[in-house]
Order: sequence, then C-alpha cells, then structure tokens
Amino acid sequence: MSTSLTQSTKQKQLAALREFSNNTNARLPVLFLLDASSSMNGIVRGDNQHILRQEYSDGINWNIVTGDNLVTRMDELNAGLQRFISDILADHLAKLATDVAVMTFARTVATVKEFGPIRESDSELRITTSQENETLLGEAVELALSELDSRKRTYRKHGVEYYQPWLIVMTDGVPTSARHRELEKRLKELTAARKLSVFVFGIGRADLSGLSCISPERPPMQINEQKFPELFAWLSRSARMVSMSMPGDGVSLTPLPDDVWQV
Repeated sequence: MSTSLTQSTKQKQLAALREFSNNTNARLPVLFLLDASSSMNGIVRGDNQHILRQEYSDGINWNIVTGDNLVTRMDELNAGLQRFISDILADHLAKLATDVAVMTFARTVATVKEFGPIRESDSELRITTSQENETLLGEAVELALSELDSRKRTYRKHGVEYYQPWLIVMTDGVPTSARHRELEKRLKELTAARKLSVFVFGIGRADLSGLSCISPERPPMQINEQKFPELFAWLSRSARMVSMSMPGDGVSLTPLPDDVWQV
C-alpha cells in the first residue's frame, strides 16, 4: 500500500471518528444514484424551440433542440437536489440523522458526495452531464450496494444505530446492459428482509418495465420532469418522518403528490 493511500485511509478514519463522536444519533443512510448520461441534456422547457437534428443515445432517438431560456432535465434535477439539501439543513433532527451520498452513472460511475451529513457547503453541490451515451444501470446499482454495505460496517464499527438504508435511483434512459436484471433476486432478498428500501424513478421515456427488476418493493414511477423540486421535497419530508422514529420501527410514508408523477 502506498504512503499516500495510507494517509488517505487514516484521514477518513479520523474524520469518521470525529463525526460519530460529535453526533451519536441513529443514521438514515440515503444514497442517490442519478443518471448523468448525455440524454439528461434533454430539454424540459424553453422559448422559440427548433429541432436541429436527431441523435441516438441510451437506446432512444433524441431531438437536438435550439432555442432561448432552455431548461434541461439536469437543470431540474439539480434544482430538486438543492431543495432536498435545504430542507434537511432546515430541520435540526433530520440534519443529525440523514447520512447522504450522491453517485452518478452513465458508462462509468462517479461519486459526487461521499457518505456524510448534509453541510452548508453542500448548497453548492451540482451534478454535470457526462458525454457518455451508455447507461450501465446494473453496474451502477451493484457499486451503490457495495457503498451501502461499507457504510453499515462503519456504523457498526463506531457503535452507531441506523435505519433501513435508502437507495434512490433516477434514470431517463434504457439500460444498455443486462446486469440490472441479474440483481433482481439479490434486491428482492434485501427488501424482503427489511435491509434496504429502493425508490426507482423513471424520467421522460425511461423503460419502466425494465426498471421493475431493481424495484421489488414498489413499482418504479414515471416522474413529471418539471416536478423535481416537489419530488425531492417529498423525499426530505419522508426522511424527517424516519428521523423522528426509532430504528426498526415501521414508518408509513405519505403518498407522492399527484402532480409529481402525472406526465
């Protein structure tokens, strides 16, 4: 092991020690796994729109559009993520309990935010669109599950209780490999044992039938792509509800507002 890697590991261990020493509250691990493939540049709204050409990406033909005041899916997704962050920061108990990681995926997976509490500095967090056209969803979910397992081991090491972890997946494309189908049994076992709660949201023309194999607990939902802030507000309210309970308690989440999923 190199010296730099050893120092990095020690720094992470010290940071975790400080984090859990200063805050002994039970944690709700929330991992956002967000599609960052090039199709997330799709236009949601704008003025004077004109179609320039079509391009094939993520298994779908997309219109390439020009115009004024254009707002993309990624713009809306970032607005929603910022809503979640501001809501958590505004609630003292949820701020102590909610432990968030953000990962993006296209052909490769990137960590935008490592697991940890929401901080004021996260108000600057933004996701950028990749130039990669593939959507390797299954590979991304597999890495996300590994991250959640690692975080749970950290909790146990420091004697910190935790709630049932959340995996929140958002994608607008068609998976370009079959790996996600191979994870169906594992995800069913995890959710049946109450070791994981999965929320899968399809954006635009996402293939909901294909996404159902990674969403065993509840059907994947197609989301109105102009309602990301409302969706993330529901997620933050749900996180606050969990933070007011005891680990192991069953918490019934309120239904999503109708306008969030009506497209």
